[in-house]
Amino acid sequence: MAPTRTVLNRTFTHLLAVVLSSVVVLRAHAVTPIDKYTAMPSSTGLKWSSVDFKSTRDEAQLTGWWFEGKPDQPVLVLFDRDTGSMGDLMGVAKGFVERGLTVMTFDYRDFGPAGPGPADSLAQLAYASRWVNDGEGALRFARSKAGSRAVFAWGQDLGGAVALAAAARHRDNADGVSCESLFRTLAELLRASGLSQVPAVVERHRFLVETADEPLTAAAGLHVPLHVTLGKKDEVWPNAWTQDVARQSLSRVDRWIVPEGGHRGMELTPGYHDRLATWFQRTGVLVQAARAAEAQARATTPADSAR
Repeated sequence: MAPTRTVLNRTFTHLLAVVLSSVVVLRAHAVTPIDKYTAMPSSTGLKWSSVDFKSTRDEAQLTGWWFEGKPDQPVLVLFDRDTGSMGDLMGVAKGFVERGLTVMTFDYRDFGPAGPGPADSLAQLAYASRWVNDGEGALRFARSKAGSRAVFAWGQDLGGAVALAAAARHRDNADGVSCESLFRTLAELLRASGLSQVPAVVERHRFLVETADEPLTAAAGLHVPLHVTLGKKDEVWPNAWTQDVARQSLSRVDRWIVPEGGHRGMELTPGYHDRLATWFQRTGVLVQAARAAEAQARATTPADSAR
């Protein structure tokens, strides 16, 4: 009887482990893109056009929407969150365009109608460097259309991390970044998402995420101003994480603390668009002044050298 009881105990333990691991997976938080738009650009009443461009490094074909603002104001690229698609950013886009900025939205390759939707391949995926490739491609495309105007990146949730990494890859990609809460490292993100208990998922992320694209590392290589909006009631990614990332940057860092702000919906905070639009505009003026000074220095250097 004893051997039989031992076998039964082992079987029960194994089944319990399977059930618990299933619960962990069900509760795990990964990206949830959708393959349909919840809103179209025409719903904003703004002047807009469709754009096509390619990602960097692997040249994936991507699409976006371009909302023209005032010709002397900065260009702002909006990055997808971890859910939905760029259709969910129409309210944000309208808020900034109404304040004079030109806005570009785009979808990562796995998001929107061109993506697979809620696919099994994304069920346990929280972050990937291929989205940084997409974001870098969007920033470079915006730069090509912006002319002499400054170009900024904006992102919430996943979008903040992707925007930061894309801007940090090269100092000419963007003139500044605005984001909200950030995780620090890939390992930390997986723990917070409930995915670290699944060994295969951890190994997959190590393959898909470059260390240089993790926020803590990316911020150390950022050479442009950073604006972080901190919601004091964010229970997903603590303010301390975002502050740790911001401290890695050697560039100017501006912080806005929102006492009632949470992890989502910060754009609904009274004065949100006014405050950020002012930051983009003022920083854009500084960027243009610095460029003019650099151009003047290059123009006078040959003459000085000839003396």
